[in-house]
Amino acid sequence: MAATEVARPFHRDGWVYEEKVDGWRVLAYKDTAGARLISRKGRDLTRRFPELVAAVAGIEPPTLILDGEIAVFDRRLLSRFEWLDTRGWSGRTTPRPIARAGRSPGSR
Repeated sequence: MAATEVARPFHRDGWVYEEKVDGWRVLAYKDTAGARLISRKGRDLTRRFPELVAAVAGIEPPTLILDGEIAVFDRRLLSRFEWLDTRGWSGRTTPRPIARAGRSPGSR
């Protein structure tokens, strides 16, 4: 489900909120053939983010699918969507982003 912006925060029993992060929605796949990253629109991002592919490949289960978002943060921990576009399709890297991983309260 895509995030929806509202004018003000509100409380409703049974609802869970999370900070909005501007990034690219990605599925990370790992199987016996290796690891790969696929965008929400089906674009292969594997060569664009080799360090993330290596991290996924290093996770213990031999097969898995991760649903997440690639985001880049500045020194103030604000997500900088425009920095994702500075990365070329050749797989070259931009300044090392701050790594941040978390688990949504609703995930299992």
